[in-house]
Amino acid sequence: MEFVKVKYYRRRNVYIDGQKSGYTNKVLRVNRGTHKFELSPPPNYTPSFRSPFVKDTIPSQPMIIEFEPT
Repeated sequence: MEFVKVKYYRRRNVYIDGQKSGYTNKVLRVNRGTHKFELSPPPNYTPSFRSPFVKDTIPSQPMIIEFEPT
């Protein structure tokens, strides 16, 4: 099991591989591997998605995935 934290300046739903998986700025669990991360509409953020390979994380040191407002 791996851990990520999707950062955005406000609370939004996080979609991992097309599935609603939690909220921004919270630690989320994922399987090791490449995943597609997106935020819920409206699409007023950049980039439109991120697809990192997630590995070697722990809850206190999740992979940080950042989105910025447009």
